[in-house]
Amino acid sequence: MNKKNSLDDYRDIALNAKSESEEPKEVNISAKFLFYTYAAMIAGFLLLLPMIYIKNQIYYHSRDISALWSEYSILMEENRDLRQKIEIIRFKQKVLDTLEIE
Repeated sequence: MNKKNSLDDYRDIALNAKSESEEPKEVNISAKFLFYTYAAMIAGFLLLLPMIYIKNQIYYHSRDISALWSEYSILMEENRDLRQKIEIIRFKQKVLDTLEIE
C-alpha cells in the first residue's frame, strides 16, 4: 500500500539536490526598520529618564527628612530634660525662699 514507485524516488532525489544546492539568502535591515527601532529606543529613554530622576529626588529628600526627624526627636528629648531641670531649680528656689522668710 505504501509502496513507492521509481518516479517518487527521482522526485525525492531532485528535491534533496535542490535544497542542498540553494544557499540561504541574506536579508539586510531596511532603513525604515532601523529608524523605527531608534525612535522606539529614544521614546523609551525619554519616558524612563524623568521617572528615574524623580525617584532619585524622592530618595534624597526622604533621607533629608529622616535626618531632620531624628534631630527633631533628639531636640524634643533635650527640651523635656531641660524643662525638668528648670522645674527642679524653681522648686529649690521656692523652698529656699520659704526657709529664708521664716
